[in-house]
Amino acid sequence: KTRLAQFNQTVEPVLPAHLVNVLRDYQIIGVKWLMQLANWGLNACLADDMGLGKTLQTLSVLQMRSHLGASLVVAPKSVCHNWQAEAERFAPALNIKTIANATICEEVLSTASANDLVVVSYGLLPLIGEQLSEFEFSNIVFDEAQAIKNPLSLRAKAAFALNGHFKVALSGTPIENHLGELWSLFNFLMPGFLHTLPMFKKRFGNADKNQQQADTLKTLIAPCILRRTKQTVLTELPEKTEINLTFALSDKE
Repeated sequence: KTRLAQFNQTVEPVLPAHLVNVLRDYQIIGVKWLMQLANWGLNACLADDMGLGKTLQTLSVLQMRSHLGASLVVAPKSVCHNWQAEAERFAPALNIKTIANATICEEVLSTASANDLVVVSYGLLPLIGEQLSEFEFSNIVFDEAQAIKNPLSLRAKAAFALNGHFKVALSGTPIENHLGELWSLFNFLMPGFLHTLPMFKKRFGNADKNQQQADTLKTLIAPCILRRTKQTVLTELPEKTEINLTFALSDKE
């Protein structure tokens, strides 16, 4: 009964003052959506188009929840520095602790606490996954989460073993090839929610041809996925301009 009452409550989060005039309206909606799911004990896939500020929205939430304990961000190595730069700019209250190699993992985790944001690359994840799984994070974020689309990969298995109170998957392409990738994403977010992989395939394996299966799956995951496109939220932007340039190639080229 208490649980049901909790789901009927909508908590209005208080945005950090320095972000009130920074966040666009749709980004504020995204932040409030993430916070509501966190309050309900659910996890989220923020699947906005590339360029709509998934990092900014997530950092806002991480800062608002930073008092609850340390957070973890797993991202491609090429993006890890961007997380640090964006955090310093938009979430200065967070202390960035980058695990650049396996040898410092234990040292970083031993001192990680509230207001700390631990950043790890996907390449390093399989090597330190066991150590990370022994730590209880307040928030866990997987950037470019399609990186764990193969549930049999070492990085996906390491992701599944992590412990976090609130998990967020950021991906503009949560499904690239087949629905099994969606299962892998949700097995990180909410293990068991979409059954085992064999059961999932049996129940939804023909969703691309069976409208009833597709509708059922959509209904199941809809509360936990938020996707906006540039066309729907940035109406002030002009249509994309394409310019074709032609040039002669040298003999070597």
